[in-house]
Amino acid sequence: MLFTKVEIEEGLLALVDELVASGVTSAIYVVGGAAIMLHVERGALTNDVDVLYSSAEIRASVRSVGAAKRWPETWLNDAAKMWASHYDGDDDWEIRFTRGDVSVRVAQPLLLLAMKLLAGRGQRDAMDIDLLLEECRIGSFDDAAAVFDKYYPTERIAPRALRQLHERFDRAENF
Repeated sequence: MLFTKVEIEEGLLALVDELVASGVTSAIYVVGGAAIMLHVERGALTNDVDVLYSSAEIRASVRSVGAAKRWPETWLNDAAKMWASHYDGDDDWEIRFTRGDVSVRVAQPLLLLAMKLLAGRGQRDAMDIDLLLEECRIGSFDDAAAVFDKYYPTERIAPRALRQLHERFDRAENF
């Protein structure tokens, strides 16, 4: 299944409604392709919604919303938590909506770019990296590296993403 921007928003709102009805207090942090879709026009759709959370209550509500919409149980998952930055702040998240004691926050483009540079998993990430470089108006390798270093000062850019940055900016600097 591939999700559109509208379906992602509807699913997140349904999840929030269910969590509020259950009396849950939580913040859901949206990252990955879904977050990119919520910020910028992205031609490709996404097959899931990557979020950062760690609550059994949220997992139960995710299953419930997925069943009601006939979506796979994994429509919303926390598999992206391995890419989470420990150097982000409140300004790196846009509060998309809040109901009761539940909020949905979406990673800002600079944080998303850094996450994609860390992951660097091939063609899909490459397309997202190019899109985010444009959205963030990053014009040089050094600017991209500075964004990455802000969020992952002890990590390295993934080899594929590093190659992509060199190809993009080394060519531009040679003209």
